[in-house]
Amino acid sequence: PVHPVTEGNNLTLHCLEQFTTSPNLTADFYKDGSLIQNQTTEMIISTVSKSHEGFYYCKHPERGESPKSWISVR
Repeated sequence: PVHPVTEGNNLTLHCLEQFTTSPNLTADFYKDGSLIQNQTTEMIISTVSKSHEGFYYCKHPERGESPKSWISVR
C-alpha cells in the first residue's frame, strides 16, 4: 500500500503478473527476505500490528520476483 496501514485492520496482499489476467498464478510471499507463505494467490494479514512492518514481495519459480514493497503501520 502507498499509505500506512492502520493497526488492528486486516491487510490483503496480492501477487499479480503484469501482462496476464490469470487468476490462478501462485507465488511465495516473503517479508524482509524470509518466506512467510507459499503457493498462494493472496496473503491475508489479520489484525495488523507494528510487528508486520517491513518489505514484502512475492516470487514465482518461473516468472521471478516482484519489486519489494514497504508496509508501514500507524
